[in-house]
Amino acid sequence: MNQTPPRKLLIVNPNANFEVTAWLAAEARRLIGASAEVIAVNADSGLPAIQTPEDLQRASESVVSAVLACPGASGVLIAAFGDPGLRAARAQSVLPIVGLGESGILAAARRGRRFSILTMGVAMRAPISAKVAELGVGGQWASLRFLPFGIAQFVADREAWRPVVAAAARACVENDGAEVVLLGGAPFAGLGRPLRLELGLEISDGVEAGIGRLGM
Repeated sequence: MNQTPPRKLLIVNPNANFEVTAWLAAEARRLIGASAEVIAVNADSGLPAIQTPEDLQRASESVVSAVLACPGASGVLIAAFGDPGLRAARAQSVLPIVGLGESGILAAARRGRRFSILTMGVAMRAPISAKVAELGVGGQWASLRFLPFGIAQFVADREAWRPVVAAAARACVENDGAEVVLLGGAPFAGLGRPLRLELGLEISDGVEAGIGRLGM
């Protein structure tokens, strides 16, 4: 009897940080269990993090190469909030491909909810604003808050910075009127659920949204 081959989720981290890739893979495996194999890779961009619009451009080609190198995937998640290479990858591959940013924003804005984005790196203000406008949900956007630390600091000790993230999430709801807080960025992978339980607020880290869009 022929057995159906297992479905495969390909996660492409556009930067070179293997620790963040491990967090992404762990959260994906928690969400989908044994229903699919998770393959998590780093694109060959050489970038320690995606922190500027220029980084988005630099990472795009290596993201596309990583996607094309795994043609047997059932779905692909590009795991950076700026979605580098998303359009180009979709144009060159027949695979279902989603981005962390696009998926997270659409999920946060579902059913007309007001949402805030909590992220790192003020240089990304313009790309984030453009993405929200492009997706047609600007009227539901309550706020964009930038955390007072950089990506490298956060990755080095997520638990130490967690109270700061929690306080900022509360401010998004209590001061900005958000119904949903979206943690914008791959380094937040796996933090949405524990913070949601801790604070009693609707908080998402984007990975769940991406997997949901892929139907996995």
